Amino acid sequence: MKYERKTSNLLRRLRVNNSYKGFRYIVYGVNRVILNPDLLTYISKELYVEIACKFKTSVSCVERNIRTVVRIIWERGDREFLAEIFGFPLEQKPRNGEFIDALAHYVVEHYYE
Repeated sequence: MKYERKTSNLLRRLRVNNSYKGFRYIVYGVNRVILNPDLLTYISKELYVEIACKFKTSVSCVERNIRTVVRIIWERGDREFLAEIFGFPLEQKPRNGEFIDALAHYVVEHYYE
């Protein structure tokens, strides 16, 4: 997929690595959202289902593993860079959909060809 490497690099800059299953789910999800932003409208019924099918797992595992990565970033990640991605400082941990949406927007803004 076109923006897979860019998204992976962003997650690494946020101090999370590929050892988390949610890392791969986020990379795939961000790339799908770039291609079809409407997937965020029904994140649990569309995006998570698509990710679960791709990785042969359940929707609940997808949601939980993405939430784990977001929590790790919130607790140990680079808050300044996270604020740059969102465009403003965050006062609370972002929800999964917010995080994927912000990453997708950042990738498109900075790496769109």
